[in-house]
Amino acid sequence: MRPHVAAGLHIEALLTSDCAAVYVAGELDLDTAEQLVQTVRTCLTHRPNVVRVEVSELAFCDWYGLKTLLSLHREAQRAGCALKLSGTVRPQLVRLLAATGTGHLLTATGAQPTGTARRRHCAAAPLTAPNPAPGVPSARPATAPAPAVA
Repeated sequence: MRPHVAAGLHIEALLTSDCAAVYVAGELDLDTAEQLVQTVRTCLTHRPNVVRVEVSELAFCDWYGLKTLLSLHREAQRAGCALKLSGTVRPQLVRLLAATGTGHLLTATGAQPTGTARRRHCAAAPLTAPNPAPGVPSARPATAPAPAVA
């Protein structure tokens, strides 16, 4: 499966039997949210214990992006899985989570408001192709685990 790329958003997922790491970069809003929905739903079909959405490279998230994250959180719970944010949570998203009182649902150890993140990644194999389309920056941070070699 190839990385999902929409105008303003790049998503890449890595997966093990018990964890999915979904790296997002760019803007999460009405125009781009469906790509995240499809990626997380694909991860959930593999029945991980947790889906970690790495948000360090998420430059913007509006109310629709937050609604999408919360909907995916509920969908993951119904599937017997946790969905949590990881990485550095940027101030705009921190304010949105605080204003709506929903931060406790999505944040976990390793998700921090601005600053250096204590990242918790899965030792994962790629669910999507490891390289983005030409000209699109990778959503995977430099500290992400290397894909498993078969």
